Amino acid sequence: MNILIDSCSYNCQNVGDLSMLQVAVARLRALHPKASIDIITNAPEIVRRQCTDISTVPVHGRRLLLEDRLLGRMGDHLPANVARRWSAREASLRICRPELFEAALRFKQRLGRVDATGSSEFLAAIKRADLVVVSGAGIFTDAFRDNVVGILATLDLAIRRNVPTAILGHGFGPIDDPSLRARAAAILPFVSLITIRERLASLPFLLDLGVPRSRIVVTGDDAIELAYGSREHSPGTDSPARGIGVNLRIATYAAVGREALEVVRRQVHAAASRYGAPLVAVPIAHHGGGMDLDTLRDLLGDFENAGGMRIEFDRPEEVISQVARCRVVVTGSYHGAVFALAQGIPAVAIVKSPYYRHKMTGLADQFGIGCEVIAMDAPDFEIALSQAIERAWESADVVRPALLEAARRQTASARQAYQRVSRLITGSAAVARAATVEAFGKDEAAHTQSAQA
Repeated sequence: MNILIDSCSYNCQNVGDLSMLQVAVARLRALHPKASIDIITNAPEIVRRQCTDISTVPVHGRRLLLEDRLLGRMGDHLPANVARRWSAREASLRICRPELFEAALRFKQRLGRVDATGSSEFLAAIKRADLVVVSGAGIFTDAFRDNVVGILATLDLAIRRNVPTAILGHGFGPIDDPSLRARAAAILPFVSLITIRERLASLPFLLDLGVPRSRIVVTGDDAIELAYGSREHSPGTDSPARGIGVNLRIATYAAVGREALEVVRRQVHAAASRYGAPLVAVPIAHHGGGMDLDTLRDLLGDFENAGGMRIEFDRPEEVISQVARCRVVVTGSYHGAVFALAQGIPAVAIVKSPYYRHKMTGLADQFGIGCEVIAMDAPDFEIALSQAIERAWESADVVRPALLEAARRQTASARQAYQRVSRLITGSAAVARAATVEAFGKDEAAHTQSAQA
């Protein structure tokens, strides 16, 4: 058996996404010990360090297939109406006959124009796959358009080959780009199973795109299992786990700039002084070596209980251990909150963009207690943040059992969903898969239309 996993976060510089990949591989391996597992990635060394007994497939091979133009620069000289028709036809051929593009790339390689090796590896992985899985992430939104297009292409190629597909532990939306939304609507309804990490935003998003409700399961985030398994069993009030975890995501997709630093810094320092608590760095993303890390250096600043603290971690287990030192976590990163809540630790989630509002409010709903979402663009943000930290600190012992029960329940739900994924590749699911592919074939006109868009 061959399982192909699209890792979504291809550079592996986000420990939240990496933790979900770890859990996905471990669960699939437990269900199919003898399976061959290929992972689409741009960071094979990191993936092999975190996930044993796997092979890797270069993501740039897929990019080559998606970006190659059969007519090359000649297409720029076609009349406008002919160019539009050819573009639509080429988009359809790219998925229905990818071998044409692979052959074209090999020819260009012989001419010394490209290195087409990756495209052959990617297409070979698709052809040998008995199951194609997209591991957990929050990728399906406008901010990550290129990744979404690539993931949808992978799913499209698999579905057209009668290969069962699954998207696991994902968050969806918002997508306002009409062409990207049309492309998603052309593919997602034919995915065999989609498990989502929250019901408030992702569920209506998928239903609106036409995904059958029977193919959607609300499970919670796959990373919950990793953090839940690392929980302290009885920290209590007198436990050394009395720190205040801190994280602030400064990024365009979060709509947070550096002007927010001073406000958050002031309040976490004040809370740490008030409770005699150390500040604990909770780095989730380190893209380019700076994201989260530079922000954490500024947040910690010269606070006396943070001096000399290590803030660079590239393994999920290390960051989860950091969170275990905390009584409360204040975070602008989604997985900073996941790692806390799954260990029974309350979180104060800072949000601004619609994307992060969806993520954090959905997470709060999944746990039901212990996660307070604070809007950064509210006029009384600083006061609200201070009060939320105080409430989280005072309620930490009370909410812990409910948080752990919610984590246990979500882990069990996700494991059951993986059992359903396993059944996709057994004989009992063959008839359903054939019906899916037949319906997908009838939708060719809609697919071509979305490709043209």
